[in-house]
Amino acid sequence: MVFYSARPVQRVRQVVLDVVVLLGCVLAVVVGTTVSGAISGIAAIGTRVNRDGSAFQEQLGKAASALGKVPFAGDAVSRPLREASKRAGAVAAAGTEQHDATVRLAHLVGAGVAVVLVVALLLVWLHFRGGFVRSATATARLGRQPAGTELLAVRALTTRPEVTLLGADVVDRWRRGDAATVRALADLERRASGLRPSGPPD
Repeated sequence: MVFYSARPVQRVRQVVLDVVVLLGCVLAVVVGTTVSGAISGIAAIGTRVNRDGSAFQEQLGKAASALGKVPFAGDAVSRPLREASKRAGAVAAAGTEQHDATVRLAHLVGAGVAVVLVVALLLVWLHFRGGFVRSATATARLGRQPAGTELLAVRALTTRPEVTLLGADVVDRWRRGDAATVRALADLERRASGLRPSGPPD
């Protein structure tokens, strides 16, 4: 495949565009990572809720166990604390769920942002570079065929207004099969497609 033009100015523009798109893709990943990190920061709330809820559950459990040893009234006194301990455990579990859900959301949103930006950059690249790559590659492939030079000459005659620069009688010379004219037309097509002209005839 042909990725870069043989014409220096056009090649420089293509290289600059490629570098800009590449840097843009790297920046897109950085932005996605930053967004993911910002959302993940919210997960710390769930971590604190889980930690505090677990600690409170543990303290209530210890208190319920201690009160449960009181003769006669121990079970009645400790029952509310055991219920409160269960509720504290539920709060701690909710904190864990919030943490996990937030982390999943952070990864999803961060990856989504990065993918959207990268796809947008690739579409821009394809818009400005894809056409050249396809055209130049097709022209190079056509030129390598057994009658490639003649085929390129015909295409130049039918599609390139620059053929008039080769002289007013260029069509007559082509009809006569003038080798120099055919080669000049083919090279005109090659240059117009961003390729190097052919070498001198053997």
